[in-house]
Amino acid sequence: MRLTCIALLLLVAAPASAQVQRAERLPWFVADAHAATVGLPQAEGWVPAQLPATTELPGRYWGVAGGATVYPVRLGKFTLGLGASIITGKGKAETLEIVGSGPTATSRVVNVVRTGMTSLVPQISVNFGHRLGWSYMSAGIGRSKVTSRADATRTTPEIVAPEAWNQALNFGGGARWFMKPRLGAGFDVRFIKLSSRSPTEMLPSAKRTQVWNISAGISIQ
Repeated sequence: MRLTCIALLLLVAAPASAQVQRAERLPWFVADAHAATVGLPQAEGWVPAQLPATTELPGRYWGVAGGATVYPVRLGKFTLGLGASIITGKGKAETLEIVGSGPTATSRVVNVVRTGMTSLVPQISVNFGHRLGWSYMSAGIGRSKVTSRADATRTTPEIVAPEAWNQALNFGGGARWFMKPRLGAGFDVRFIKLSSRSPTEMLPSAKRTQVWNISAGISIQ
């Protein structure tokens, strides 16, 4: 799936204007402000422990992303980019229990789990195109923090998963188009791999896991 997404990004990122007669250099600087759909981890160690196996966990929710990239070097047909962004989102999932049977059956909420994730995403990118439209592939190593808790219920107290910043690899790609000299649009598909974590006095062990995000919005050069 990863290779398919990145291949599609490169195919759709055609030149933004047929009127461009020559390949102009990419701008020196671009800033992005995006809405995002953010993947939330569900693996052991990232969510509250001691929850029933049937508990529903948040998997994806809305968030925001923003960042900036500089383009210091052009090497032949591609341009090197150095940038960083922040992606954040949170969501909740409710577990329902059926009470009674037949026509009088009702449902009630027995568990509510709330999970959020914030990722600091530095990237080195390879960019293909010209000033009014280009595609890119990028990767980097940053840090992510996951927060997760289960609300208190009638029979159990609130359960909070310990939180900390953890190393995370990111990779993906996207494209930008400029309909006006300074204002354009862009999108990004980003995979984030959270490293496994050994137990400490403060933190439980956590399994390696991966989430993915899609963001889209405005770009300014």
